[in-house]
Amino acid sequence: MKLDAELIDTISFGLFLARLHKGTHILTELTRVNDEVWLPRHTAVHVDVRVAFLKNFNVNVDVTDKDYKKFHAETKIVGWRK
Repeated sequence: MKLDAELIDTISFGLFLARLHKGTHILTELTRVNDEVWLPRHTAVHVDVRVAFLKNFNVNVDVTDKDYKKFHAETKIVGWRK
């Protein structure tokens, strides 16, 4: 499964709190693990944002996940005593 999104126009949050600029891009790919659950395989984000008219941030993040392992954990519910 894959999601690929890009802003085609600037988006403002609040009056001047933050502005996501045109061209901000998010890509995420999910993979089916053990025929049970969809988990992230790859995520790439490019964000161009201005915060409160003070500072511009240009952030690029690229994360790849792999080698998911299934595990079991034992739990015990203990009653509350006063």
